[in-house]
Amino acid sequence: MKLRHIIDSVKYGELTNISWDNKNRIPAIISFINQGLTDLYSRFPLMEKQLIIQQYPQISIYRLTRDFARTNFKSEQLHKYILDTPFEPFQEDILQVSGVYTEEGIPIPLNDTNNPRSYFLPSYNTIQIPNANENEATFITYKAKHRYISPTTEDLDQEVEIPPCLAEALYAYLGYKCLVSMGSTDTVQLAQLYLQRYEQLCTSVNITNTLGNLVVPTNIKAYIQGFK
Repeated sequence: MKLRHIIDSVKYGELTNISWDNKNRIPAIISFINQGLTDLYSRFPLMEKQLIIQQYPQISIYRLTRDFARTNFKSEQLHKYILDTPFEPFQEDILQVSGVYTEEGIPIPLNDTNNPRSYFLPSYNTIQIPNANENEATFITYKAKHRYISPTTEDLDQEVEIPPCLAEALYAYLGYKCLVSMGSTDTVQLAQLYLQRYEQLCTSVNITNTLGNLVVPTNIKAYIQGFK
């Protein structure tokens, strides 16, 4: 869906009674689009990416940031344990870790203090690996962030990566954010109706499984061996 189509949809829909003479209106809408996409990408598995971590016996806490990526030649970190490539560099775009696997594709338990095999997630972009083994790598899947859209962009024909079944939810979110930002009693009350609409639409997508997402663990042993 093109950016201009989203803007036009809310301009003549949810925000039809709002003046568009203000030159700052579109940058504000684009900023709200970014916020809405972040929320939707967090709620739904809209973009899943993979990450490979080379274990080091002296390291138990692995921060998943660009500082530790092999392709970050500016980093002075001694152990660059994120095995990315120049063709697919790690973008530091983690929203939520969705799964952790061995090289053979076997799921690893997470945050289970009663399981000796468990790894832990101290934060959204940190993984703790007890008894790390230098001969092993860890395969991580995660919900990834959307591509950021600059509020000052003049390219309104750029694609916004959102499935059609969530477009209406995004419009409702934009109606909510724009009306709240106006601050009057009437607009804030209407904004709450759009927020309720947004939540209802998201719930409906979940209940009906419209996206039909099924995450299947992938065996990447051969891929990982190429890094060793």
